[in-house]
Amino acid sequence: MHLLVVVPIVGILSDIEGFKPVLNIDEVDDIFDVPLEMFVKDENRRSEERERMGQVFTIQYFDYEKENRKYVIWGLTARILIHAASIVYQRPPDFVERRLQFNLPKYSISSSGSATS
Repeated sequence: MHLLVVVPIVGILSDIEGFKPVLNIDEVDDIFDVPLEMFVKDENRRSEERERMGQVFTIQYFDYEKENRKYVIWGLTARILIHAASIVYQRPPDFVERRLQFNLPKYSISSSGSATS
């Protein structure tokens, strides 16, 4: 089993036109924006049931098209965005999620970025 710690950073851009991200092709294929509300709606969404360690869980896929390009946002990225959208819009998603339940030690991230148990 892989233990993966992901710390999403969420911000608000007051001037989206002035924001000029730089693409790192070693990390991602493209940079694009999507409406956050998309991740609590049941539109443009599909899912797949999987089993791991005897537990059934759902992988969410969101299909998005912008400027004649098609994108699929899925897996951990989709899960993080569903959670963020649920917090921002103060409501659960319009669909049911089945997530894996882990009995792992609790970790916290210090201000220096190191993980502690």
